[in-house]
Amino acid sequence: MKLKDKISWLMGSVQRSLFPHLDECLNVPLTEQEKRLVTILEIVQVERHVHKSASTQWLGRKNLERSALARSFVAKDLYRHPTTRDLIRALKSTENLRRLCGFMTLDDVPSESTFSRAFSEFAESDLGNRVHGTLVKDYLTGELIGHISRDATAITGREKPAKKIKEPKKPAKKRGQRKG
Repeated sequence: MKLKDKISWLMGSVQRSLFPHLDECLNVPLTEQEKRLVTILEIVQVERHVHKSASTQWLGRKNLERSALARSFVAKDLYRHPTTRDLIRALKSTENLRRLCGFMTLDDVPSESTFSRAFSEFAESDLGNRVHGTLVKDYLTGELIGHISRDATAITGREKPAKKIKEPKKPAKKRGQRKG
């Protein structure tokens, strides 16, 4: 099965199995963008790659659960929020988005500094590359990837051959006269 077929099958199974149950659980029906987020979160499963809980931490104040923050990290990219503050505003204003990311109440949405610390942790731990590597391993194992590279650099060339420059002819000497 080709990659495109695998992804469309997976998206179809998510839509058939998960969306009806989500619509029952949520007060407001899902928008198309929220359905895309659900599908992406289901395929990527970013929470598999972050710490399971704060119980593994033994020094300092306990960290919040990172799975909801990781899901928010994906949502921030999908919704193209340029800043974390914009993401927090969206989480606080949209109940569906908040619940899809894993924050059940408005008070569960952490502060901007907590998001920033978590996002820097994700960057340091190379979360994006680990998730990408897992996706490639899961969906492309045994596939032959064909790749064609084409150079689109402009090359200056002439439409017509260049005209030859003729040397000027020397004036013809008059006959019968001597120099002198």
